[in-house]
Amino acid sequence: MRLAKAITLMVALFTLISISASPHPFLLVLCYLVHELGHIISTWLVGGKIRKISVGVFKLGIGYDSYGLTYRQEFLVSISGVCVNLIFGFVCLLLNSYGNEALSFLSTCNFSLALINLYPISILDGGKVLKLTLLGLFSEYKAEKISNLVSFICAILLWFVSVYLQLVFNANISTLLISVFVLIQLCFSI
Repeated sequence: MRLAKAITLMVALFTLISISASPHPFLLVLCYLVHELGHIISTWLVGGKIRKISVGVFKLGIGYDSYGLTYRQEFLVSISGVCVNLIFGFVCLLLNSYGNEALSFLSTCNFSLALINLYPISILDGGKVLKLTLLGLFSEYKAEKISNLVSFICAILLWFVSVYLQLVFNANISTLLISVFVLIQLCFSI
């Protein structure tokens, strides 16, 4: 567990360096806040109660009581952050008729955040959506097993793709850092 915390801290430091090197670091944080606001609003709309709001590197999130919520309501809460990012990204894209760099950055970041959160990895929104879908089809035990297997396979694929992008295209290192973080979190959460 100590090694996981040390690696997570190292990834967090590199990520902070990457974010600070971003042309608009505050706009990047705004995208995360918009995402979580989508979850908060949908939780209230379906009658859920927010237990906590956590803030940290890669850990901006909410905890809510799902007691009394149907699978459909939990599905709505899980997917709402992605939907809000997509809507906000399209609005920024539409408003960007004059080639504003900040609006272009906002739309790109919102679309990227939505895409990453759709990956069916258990610690991401897509993983929660997958598990809720499987719970509607299988027993809780079987849904958990399938969800964990799909999460692990997708996390490995994300890592391979990010390494490939880094080696072949010398891409932004943040994708590689995110994939390492996801793998570490996933390995210690299963």
